[in-house]
Formats: sequence, structure tokens, C-alpha cells
Amino acid sequence: MNIAVKAKPPKYIFLRANTYYYIRNIAPQHRHLFEGKKQIWQTLKTDEYAEAVRRADAVTREHDAVMRGEVPAPVKFTFADEIAQADRLNITHKSSSDIRLASIEQSLQLLMERMSLIGVMANPSAIDVAALAGVSQEPAMTIEVAFQKYLEITPEFSLNLNEWDAQQKVNKYQRSVNDFIARVGDIDILTFDDGMADDYVLSIKKDVVAKKFKSEHGNRLISHVRVILREILRHEYRRKFTALDGKRVKIDDAGKRPSFTEADVKAMTKALPTSGMSDEAQAIIQLALITGCGVKELCWLTADDIKAEAKTPHICIGENELRTRVKCGGDRHRDLPIATPEGIAILKKYPTGFPSFQDEKGPSRINREFSPFFTTVTPGKSFLSARHRLDDLLKISGVDLGVKASISGHSLGGHLHYYGKSGNAYTLKQKKEAIEKALAAAPIKEEQENEKN
Repeated sequence: MNIAVKAKPPKYIFLRANTYYYIRNIAPQHRHLFEGKKQIWQTLKTDEYAEAVRRADAVTREHDAVMRGEVPAPVKFTFADEIAQADRLNITHKSSSDIRLASIEQSLQLLMERMSLIGVMANPSAIDVAALAGVSQEPAMTIEVAFQKYLEITPEFSLNLNEWDAQQKVNKYQRSVNDFIARVGDIDILTFDDGMADDYVLSIKKDVVAKKFKSEHGNRLISHVRVILREILRHEYRRKFTALDGKRVKIDDAGKRPSFTEADVKAMTKALPTSGMSDEAQAIIQLALITGCGVKELCWLTADDIKAEAKTPHICIGENELRTRVKCGGDRHRDLPIATPEGIAILKKYPTGFPSFQDEKGPSRINREFSPFFTTVTPGKSFLSARHRLDDLLKISGVDLGVKASISGHSLGGHLHYYGKSGNAYTLKQKKEAIEKALAAAPIKEEQENEKN
């Protein structure tokens, strides 16, 4: 007589949400074999019941064998362990899910790569097998965590910057990260794909079109995020990151930064004595008008940089006790003649530089002192406008392109006629004559400006 027997449901299988899990209680005498765990909770990575039964059976047999002492206790490897071993084996690390989801051609290539290694391994270790099979899941990492990790693995990030400037650079990148989070969310960077990249860039483009900021700022946001993700995915996951390659805001809204007009210069000269600014701040503005130097270049001059008594009085812009480098170095390091009696008098008055601003926060402090003056006297323009004004005068006066570049601290390596020329390839006399010629062209520039009014 046949008697129907109710089938027992498979042991240790539980459905949670849409995924099956293997859950098994471990008896006290066996817990030392499983890192002291009272219960094993392991995803079976499937939502199909039949496949879950098959996988759970394999896990059950493996654990039973461990408890009987037939096989050693499983060794737990981290994702970092697998990455390191894959590097040692000179293979491209792929997780098991990546291998499963790869195309047929890619899967065959990965299998061939791994089988060739297994064939020469006399006794593959557990970590070898883990690296070859991609056992561990890639750990999630948010972009905020990624940025902090990025700072750890790029010591060159703040190279040649003092503590203050280094923190300012960190703050700029942090603002870009915060902007990314506001637009996309503090997502797991492993989930950031081409579609998300398109939406992210589109969001920035819309803000540029709405004139919330300029395209230069938008491209800086994208660039900072791209640099962080590219380096972290390469270093931590051995992945290439291309989702933001070639992505930028191509909207022509930059325009040339405004230079001082000659009317501005006259207004400034008249307003300086009663401006309320310190004598040092006033002197720095006057030097900027005849040298085109930036704030930091002048604030951080020292006694060794000031040559008031030289045959051609000049200042040296370069490394000193206050800075290891100016901008990107190279041609930005230059000697600049002081071509006016008033400028030479300033050097003699301040033979050791400008002590009120010779610290890491000096440039920031003087900019706050400048701000009310320029806002009132030259609305819409700033200290940097002095540099652009001298550049205009050098063009108007027809100064040789190489000499002009040497005064500004620009490189002309891409111009074959000037190949090999740098800022210091020209004499102080040549540069002084060029600046004198440029300043003498101020009436021509003023006439051009008046024609537009």
C-alpha cells in the first residue's frame, strides 16, 4: 500500500524581500569553527526557489564537512585581500557577479585567464581561489567617504602648499562633493553609471543657463568629482572610470576678465590717500599696476626678493622662506624690473617686504581690506584687473611676444619661434624697456576707451 508522505521543506532556506538566504544555528561545540558565530546568515543571491535550494544544499554539505573535521574551517577574506592577491597573480580582479554578467566573449576570456593559472598551481591556497573566483562582494563606498579616502591616497594633493592654502583647496573639493550629493545623493559610487552621469551634468548645465553660476564653475565641479571617482575606483576596486570622460559644460559665457581702464587708474590714484587702507596695502596696489603681479606674489616678498639698489631695481618672484613655489612654478618664477621712480621708492620704503601680510593668511586678509575700496571706486573689478590692464598696455605698445610672456610669467613652449625661451631668458633691461613702453602707451589706451563712450 502506497502512503503519501508530506515532503519536508528544505532546511535553512528563508525568503527575505525578494532574495533567499541561508540561515543556520550553530551548536556551541562547533562555533569555534565559524569565528564564534551562533548563527550563520548568508545570502544565496537569487530570487528563484529552485536555485536557492541547490545553493543551500551545497552550503549545507560544506558546513557539515567542516563540523565533521573533514575540511578545514572556512577562511574569511576581505575584498582588499582579494584585490591584493589578484595583483600578485597579475589578473584583472572581477567579482563573481561581474563574471556571471559578462558577455560570452568576456566570460571566455576571464575563464581562460584563470584556468591557465590554475593549471600551473600545484596547490592553490584559499586566497588564490578567492581571488580567481571573486568571492567577496565589493564593499559599498559613498562619495563622501571616497573623498576622505582620496585625500589619504594622494599626498601630492597639497604639495607645495602651506597649511592655509592646503585647507582652502580641500574646501573647494568638499564644496564640489557637497554639490554632487545635492544633485545625485550620497550614493554608492559603484552604482554611478553613464545615465547618472548624464543627469548630473545636465543638472549643472541647467544652472549655467539659468545664470546661477558660470560654465567655468560648473566644469570645475565636474572635474573635481571626476578626479575623485577615477582615482578611488582605480586604487580601491581596480576599475576604470569613464562615465564623466569628455563631460563638460560647453557654453561660451566666460568672457575676458575686466581690466582697469585708464579712467579707473586715475580714480584709484586720487582715492588711495583717503581710502583708509593701510600704507602697505596701498603700496601693493601701486606695485601691481606697474608689474602685473598677483596678491600672493607681492604679499610674500621677503628681503632677499627686493633689489632696490641693483643696477636695474627689481623684485624676484619665486621660492623663498614664505613659499615653496609660485602657482605652477616654471615660467611663473621670474625677475621683474621696477620701471618707475614711485615703484623704486616703495621698494626702499619696504626693504623687507610687507610684514602685515607675510603669513599664510596674509593674502586673504589683504583681499578683505581691498574689497570695499574696489567695490566703491571700480565697481565690478578687483585687484586682478591690474594684471589685465598691464597685459593690454603691453599689447597696445607692440611689445615682443616673448618679452610680454616673460613679464606675465607665461610659457610660450608651444610657439616654435620662442622654443626654449623662458621668463629668465630675457634681461632685466629688456623687460624694463618693455614695461616703460607699455606704461607710455596709457594715453593710446585711454583714447581707445573714450572712443567707445
